Amino acid sequence: MGTAMATAKDEDFKKEVMRLAGDEVKTCIQCGTCSASCPTAHLMNPSIRKLVKLCLEGRQKEALDNETLWLCTSCLLCTVRCPRGIRPKMVVSALKELADREKIASPGKNYDHLFSKQIADYGRISELPLISEFLLTYPQGSVQSMKLGLELLPRGKITLNREQVKRKDEVRRIMEELGK
Repeated sequence: MGTAMATAKDEDFKKEVMRLAGDEVKTCIQCGTCSASCPTAHLMNPSIRKLVKLCLEGRQKEALDNETLWLCTSCLLCTVRCPRGIRPKMVVSALKELADREKIASPGKNYDHLFSKQIADYGRISELPLISEFLLTYPQGSVQSMKLGLELLPRGKITLNREQVKRKDEVRRIMEELGK
């Protein structure tokens, strides 16, 4: 926040994050160990370290309106390696809860829906059509998806095949039981 005074709303946000994530977050020294340990850090903007800082500064909009919340894999490396015993994953969990309260949806919800629909329709996933459909609803992920695709394609991990599996009716029944 620089030299600007924190508002009451900023302080309320900070207090709520601390309540949910733990007061030890206030002892963060911004060393960056959490971000350096994170296996998905290269995809995150802001980094986990910066996300903690945003919370400590009470910057609600910036802390809740980013993709980092949804990229955390919950591997807990950030927590295990933190020299101050802070649980950065708990900060992410707290922010997800607050985002839910504010009706801020994960960009992945569209992906989850498309993933489930493809399984129900074809009994399996075909990566290229799935990501193509997803990018129509979430074009911000294009560069990231292209990088991953270029790594997977030569390894034969992406198929264009949309053939249906045998016993598709059994797959559909399972999906219905799961409520998908």
